Amino acid sequence: MKAVKVGLVLLLLALIWTAGGTEDAAAVKGDRDLMAAFVRNGDLWVKQNNQEKKLASGPFIRNPRWSSDGKWLAFTKGEFEKELWVLELQTAGIRLVHPEGGSNFQWSPSGEKLAFLMNGMLQYVDARNPGTPLGTANGIGNYSWLPSGGGFFASSQPELLPDGWTPVSLCRIPLKVLGDPSQYITVHVLPKQSDDFFAVGTSVFKWSADGRWIAFLATPTASLSADSNTLCVVTADGVVFRTLDEMVNNARWFEWAARGDRLAYIAGVGREAVRNKQLKVLAVTTEKGAAYTPKGFVDQALAWQDMEHVVVSRAVESKEESGQSEPSYPYLVRVELENGKQKLITKPSKKHGAYNPIALHSMLAWVKYNQSVADVMLADENGRRAAAWIKRIDIADSYYGQWNWPVVLAFYCSD
Repeated sequence: MKAVKVGLVLLLLALIWTAGGTEDAAAVKGDRDLMAAFVRNGDLWVKQNNQEKKLASGPFIRNPRWSSDGKWLAFTKGEFEKELWVLELQTAGIRLVHPEGGSNFQWSPSGEKLAFLMNGMLQYVDARNPGTPLGTANGIGNYSWLPSGGGFFASSQPELLPDGWTPVSLCRIPLKVLGDPSQYITVHVLPKQSDDFFAVGTSVFKWSADGRWIAFLATPTASLSADSNTLCVVTADGVVFRTLDEMVNNARWFEWAARGDRLAYIAGVGREAVRNKQLKVLAVTTEKGAAYTPKGFVDQALAWQDMEHVVVSRAVESKEESGQSEPSYPYLVRVELENGKQKLITKPSKKHGAYNPIALHSMLAWVKYNQSVADVMLADENGRRAAAWIKRIDIADSYYGQWNWPVVLAFYCSD
């Protein structure tokens, strides 16, 4: 992949504050259709029309996720994040879905159906009657809903035989035949174990906007997957399969553009977020792409703003093999894909970082965190008139610097 050359001189020039405003400027007016669910002191809250309301008491509420219509929230509860609950915003009614269903749950792209996976068993329920499963499938490694909501795209659980692992199959499963494996449609079978490829599982699956491609991580055994996984794509019909790059086991770090076949991702092996992490963007049909992270820096999260701009959370790269003792706070950078020009959205700081960029129509949100307090910032798309929209959310999980802020924050923005 051809790298876009971003010179050090250009980078230093970019350090001049050009965003046109500061965090002390007037707050951006909230979008009347913008809502955010967040966790504060272990409790579940929502903010809408600049009004905050507590929806559910903890302890240990995590992982708020909106239904596709914004009428429901699913979340986990309990210290080990296993209890799966749903809450209807209009009535504030709360229902337990399953005491052990919280490890991997997803809303349908349409309607009020919620799926969850536990110990290889995939189930889905109607949020209004979550105690009665509508269907069950066994032997599932990972899954995602089909874009239509009419079924699932799933990977199989492999078996360890004397001569090695059985290959992982990728299947399309219509809802009406969920309980009958003989009617699953095998789309593709991943390659057998070799020196170049080893997978005993997958991440969730992400569909390109045109529905032609599916992106996912092929994951080896747990000890290996912490450092290196294979980013793959397969066509919806399974005819074309490609391995693209190596990256950590972090499904938040690859995202499709809103149109077409371009995939943005954070490449680089090694579990530490402060070393060897580069933003790359690839048109998967033609396999033409570029890398955008300057030498001496790392990118740690990304968000598409439009078809030509990606916002990343960037930090100085650690020179220490085991990471750096002092935190290297990230800041936000807007990357113009066509020409490689890059512009600061937030100032680099030695006191706090800018994490988890989220594009929201004509606005941009992120988390400002100083190792003690985390606030949700809201600004226009260029970072101007930035202000704290939500103050003091709970601190997210971090795995070797890979911050997982969606465990405490989820936006809903209507189309």
